[in-house]
Amino acid sequence: MRGNVARATGMTSLLLFFSSMPICQAQVDLGEPKVSRFDFYLHDFLVARKPTAVTVAKANTINASPTLFGEIVVIDDPLTEGPELTSKVI
Repeated sequence: MRGNVARATGMTSLLLFFSSMPICQAQVDLGEPKVSRFDFYLHDFLVARKPTAVTVAKANTINASPTLFGEIVVIDDPLTEGPELTSKVI
């Protein structure tokens, strides 16, 4: 019981903290936000001698799902500056 009270108190404190953030931010004039744009390309090799994306776990219902919901995939994909595989790796 004691753990539940502490957990509830902690969750309430976090809720109050995060809900007050927009109010505090509205009162401080920080100027215009800076915007950065990054373009990079991710290359998946699913069917290859050395695939870069491998399924490590999946739900029993994955075969009936059109979205593959419940599948966990580990990736180690190269990121490149351009869409070509020969582009510079970032």
